[in-house]
Amino acid sequence: MEYTGERQKGASLVEVMVAFLILSVGLLGLAMLQAKSLRLNTDAYMRSQATLIAQELIENMRANPTANYTHAGPSKPIGGCGGCSSIQQARYDDLIRWYDALNAQLPAGVTASISSSGSPRIYTINVTWMERDIPVHQNWVLTL
Repeated sequence: MEYTGERQKGASLVEVMVAFLILSVGLLGLAMLQAKSLRLNTDAYMRSQATLIAQELIENMRANPTANYTHAGPSKPIGGCGGCSSIQQARYDDLIRWYDALNAQLPAGVTASISSSGSPRIYTINVTWMERDIPVHQNWVLTL
């Protein structure tokens, strides 16, 4: 084929369309990365909140080592502590505050329990909640 000196027409339009396609795919990938990052950041925030709330309860348990903090769960402790000792009242108040904090900071569907065994007493604190229809379990073990 012999060059006749005429310019090709429409070549720059094809180049612009290819560049636009590449840019669009890149921006779509960036948007998906941002959405996943936001979702994972929210998950990490929930786990951090659960840990902070559990740490507060653990500190209360260490401050009141003679009380039995066992709570079968999964719901909030109910009923009063009328006529109980100050140690038992502190335990009851600690559990109520702990459960209220869990329900205030974590998504709906929180279940929580505390079991104990052995001597010295070993407590296992279990908290479960739902993240995007997936149950998340966190456990802490404390020896008093």
